[in-house]
Amino acid sequence: MIRRFESGRWTDVPLDQYKNEPGTWMEVTRQVLYSSDRSLFETRYFEIAPGGYSSFERHQHEHCVLVLQGQGEVRLGDDWFSLKQHDVVQVESGMAHQFRNAGSSPFGILCIVDRERDRPVHLAESHASESPPEGPLDTAQPSEASKTL
Repeated sequence: MIRRFESGRWTDVPLDQYKNEPGTWMEVTRQVLYSSDRSLFETRYFEIAPGGYSSFERHQHEHCVLVLQGQGEVRLGDDWFSLKQHDVVQVESGMAHQFRNAGSSPFGILCIVDRERDRPVHLAESHASESPPEGPLDTAQPSEASKTL
């Protein structure tokens, strides 16, 4: 399989308005680039418009994020880190996290995640270090590698 990127998107992949609920998340689109019953992972592309942001959430599964375009920020726990093209972020299991666009052009991230995964728990602004209702998770601080982004 080969997916072609033209005119700012993968043309043969549906473009979904992923999240748009001001105050919780806003201006995020998603394209699922690869998912297969034969694979343990899924590759997704998220684009956050200027002024947009993802939900502040935590979940049991970890994921890896590669910045493909634009400038943004990631919140890991209570700390924010600047991101630019080609930076990589590991979101550890149980880590409260959020992405936001910090620039004037689209902020595009490639997200590699388990195909079978738990649903995220959305967090209030002040609840980064609290455990979600369904049980305690690892609330370790961001790794040193994450802090160097």
